[in-house]
Amino acid sequence: MNLALIEDDPLLREEIAEHFATHPTIRCVLAVSSIDRFKHFFRDFMEIDVLLLDINLPYVSGVDGLPALRRLLPEAEIIMYTVVNDHNTIFKCICSGANGYLLKDGNLDTLERNLLDIEAQGGCALTPSVARRILGYFQPKNREQPNTQLSPQELKVSRLLLDGVSYQQVADMLNITINGVRHHVRNIYRKLHVSSKGELLKRFKEGDVEF
Repeated sequence: MNLALIEDDPLLREEIAEHFATHPTIRCVLAVSSIDRFKHFFRDFMEIDVLLLDINLPYVSGVDGLPALRRLLPEAEIIMYTVVNDHNTIFKCICSGANGYLLKDGNLDTLERNLLDIEAQGGCALTPSVARRILGYFQPKNREQPNTQLSPQELKVSRLLLDGVSYQQVADMLNITINGVRHHVRNIYRKLHVSSKGELLKRFKEGDVEF
């Protein structure tokens, strides 16, 4: 498998390239920091099978650059490799030509396993939380749902807490009492079945809760 990478973080880019430098079946043939540099250095003889594409790139984002990359690599697997985990971005990427969507977790062994699965079986590389979002989109919407829907005020409180704002600051910003903040937090934790801000952040990162 010939692998290419568009990643603007130089440390991660080098780490991925080095990880596959001695791999018996996966060869990193091109690693660049932007879509413009990929277009400049790409050559047909590289025969790229898989392109790992970051989203938050300089000049042209991975989302905006997807159509041009798909025209350049009509037969390759283009897999988003990113920290972005929101519903709209995932679906925009897939509709624009991405074959997969993997969330960066710092584990290159997991990335390697995903690439080997593509090489051996084909299919679509998806992080589990992303796969749940996509499946959820196609599931019937009229089935009974558990009461996990946060109110607009609870969403505001959640966002502020995850940004590191204190209870008193939340109260001041939302023009409510600190006891009102505590009331919202209790409701948030009850609805989401969590007991700490760390667990709330984990639910958000896994894509289980739309903020």
